[in-house]
Amino acid sequence: MRTYAERYREIYRRAVAGKDLRAVIDRILVDSVHEFTRPSDIHPGCLLSSAAMTDSTSTLDTSAYYADLHGWNERALLARIERAVQDGELVATTDAAALAGLVQSVVHGLSARANLGTAHEDLLATAQLTHELICRHLTSPTP
Repeated sequence: MRTYAERYREIYRRAVAGKDLRAVIDRILVDSVHEFTRPSDIHPGCLLSSAAMTDSTSTLDTSAYYADLHGWNERALLARIERAVQDGELVATTDAAALAGLVQSVVHGLSARANLGTAHEDLLATAQLTHELICRHLTSPTP
């Protein structure tokens, strides 16, 4: 499971190294879609999501491990968003935790939808719309 998870962690490692937060978010969403929709002979669906959803008291405690792995991704994204706020790339009133949580929620939803057989193009459209809406919000004046 750890080896498998490193593929997803690498998406975040590459993305958060970006200089522009909008590009960081785009990379996380789009690269996740590409990973989730690889051919089934080399990618049978998100093992992490599947394991967490089927965990029970009679199996290994995958929920804690799953939380740890995805926690790393969210913390890396949160740190990058906080840096964008500190650097003035985002307004000081940006709720960094809420933004990181939104991106994570969408990534998890994309994973679940991919496991259910949603087409790559449909997932990519969702990722692109999410990115557009986030960027629009980040550049809109706050009331």
